[in-house]
Amino acid sequence: MSGGINAHWLMHYRVVTLVNQCRRLIRDEFGVKLTLTDPRLREALSEYAGRSGSTELKRLIRQIDEEAGDAMPEDEPVHGSTEQRPARRMYRGQPLPDPPADAGASSESGPEKTIIYRGRRVRGG
Repeated sequence: MSGGINAHWLMHYRVVTLVNQCRRLIRDEFGVKLTLTDPRLREALSEYAGRSGSTELKRLIRQIDEEAGDAMPEDEPVHGSTEQRPARRMYRGQPLPDPPADAGASSESGPEKTIIYRGRRVRGG
């Protein structure tokens, strides 16, 4: 999922409900449709809440920050940092272990390839 969307903060049902309420208010006030798949969704919500005259929108943004946590997820760079780490691969909300360094050099059809199906080794070494 390199370069993909980091939506850890959207993994909670309550946060998604609050975000959808914010999206409706922003659409009504500014005429802008924000999508849940936007990688800058959280920043865009905060920007529109700052420009908005709606106290309801500002209250919802504060609730989102409380529910989702103010800290950025570990694989998103903090604003102002110059170095950018590659995004961690995720499976069902859990980070996957990093692949071995020589994984790219080995052949896909080589006999040393291990195939795991539903958590069990079915072929390979």
